[in-house]
Amino acid sequence: LSAADWAERKYWNDYQDAYEGALSRCSTDEAPWYIVPANRKWYRNLLVARTLVSTLRPYKEEWQARVVKRGERELARLEKVQQTANQPVEANTVLRSELKRSPENGLATSPELTSETSS
Repeated sequence: LSAADWAERKYWNDYQDAYEGALSRCSTDEAPWYIVPANRKWYRNLLVARTLVSTLRPYKEEWQARVVKRGERELARLEKVQQTANQPVEANTVLRSELKRSPENGLATSPELTSETSS
């Protein structure tokens, strides 16, 4: 220990009180804090994974419903494209109209998919 460390030691209880106060005021039911030991990586990773799973588990059905809905939408789009597969110009038109209708799929901003192309 250095002399400065030894001098700061007299404030240890104050530091601990401030630390506990910050944690108790910042950790709420809506946004809890977790103290995770980090001296063993495998144990740290296990605790973080368990915490994430238990926190996110209540949302599982909602997410599954959204994934199924999106899957059905994408399947319908692919079936439309497959029906027009022998007619490339029409397939491009179908793809473009689907992308413009549902920009949340992240592809609508892709210039090669949304711009007019000549065949």
